This record gives sequence, C-alpha cells and structure tokens, in this order.
Amino acid sequence: MSSFEVVYFAVSARAQSIRSMLSLAEVNWKNRVPQWPEEKESMPFGRLPQLNETTPEGSKFSLVESGAIERYLARKYGFLPSDNQISSKLESYALQIKDSQKAYLHHVVKSKTEESKAAMEEQFRFLFKCHEPILAASPSGHYHGNSITYPDIVLYTLYSQATKRNCGRLFNELECPHIMKLVTSMDSNKKIAYAIATVE
Repeated sequence: MSSFEVVYFAVSARAQSIRSMLSLAEVNWKNRVPQWPEEKESMPFGRLPQLNETTPEGSKFSLVESGAIERYLARKYGFLPSDNQISSKLESYALQIKDSQKAYLHHVVKSKTEESKAAMEEQFRFLFKCHEPILAASPSGHYHGNSITYPDIVLYTLYSQATKRNCGRLFNELECPHIMKLVTSMDSNKKIAYAIATVE
C-alpha cells in the first residue's frame, strides 16, 4: 500500500478534506510543513497543498491543487463509486460546496469585511437551498449509498471549519435539518477527528 506526505501549513484550510480521506482510508500518511516561501519555486505551479505518494515498489507521484488531490484520493479509495455518471454527480455536489468554502476562506482569512461576511452568508444559504433536497431524498442521510463519500467529506470540512471560526451559527436545524443530521453524525468519527488533530 502506498504511503503519503501532505505538504501544507499547520492549519486545516485547503488540506482538511485531503487529510480526512487519508485517515478514513487507513493508509500510512504524514504532514510536512514546508519552509515558505523558500520552497515555493520548487513546488509545481508554486502552489500548496502538495500530495507526495510513494508506492510499495518505491515509485514517486506528486500532485498539487487541492481539488485534484481530493478527487484522486476519492477515486483511489472508494469515496467516489466506479459508475461514471454517479461519480460525476457526486463530484458536482462537492464542487458546489467548495463555492461556499471559497467564500468562507475569503472572509475569515483575507477580507474580514461586512461585505465579505454578507457574501459568505448568501453563499451558505444557497448551499442549503440546493443540498437540503438532495439529502432529504437519501434514506441513509448520505449523498450516496450508506457510507461516507466525497461530498460528505467536503461538506463536513466546511461545517467544522466554519464552526471553529464562529461562523457555524449559519448551520442550524431550521434552515438545513438534513445537512445538520449528516455533519453532526460525522462529528463523532474518530478518523476524521484524528486528521484534524494532526495540525490543531
């Protein structure tokens, strides 16, 4: 089985879903905090996070861009099904959730203005409007099947990060009961908790 190195800062941000998938997959992985900006020129596209994989045979594979890394791991470890149409649908859910994550990170990390806060809240409410019917129609409460899949992980990442930065009040039983049912069920997942705890 391959081993992995996640190269990123000692924060959750854009690497939490990556770390969560590695932990859920029960593979050998570790974090590495780079010397920044000294290492920037050596990184593909000068971007983080970076995933470095070493196979049992010793071959190396590196990948950057958080979305690409997430989808690679999701396909590799079964967080996306083999059916191409279902898999693509689940990826579309995850990408739509990421619109809210981008608005959240822009507000709490960069802008911190009333305008960015309003834009974040608008994006969150659009997320609730779009995703509540999807989860309401699922007997298991997951986006697909009876277990955690890629969009479940991305949604939980947004929820947990927003909660820790005092933006979690936007998630509530009144506006998004089925979303709350899913994310609170994942609160007790020890593997996800471990992934988050490695940097917090």
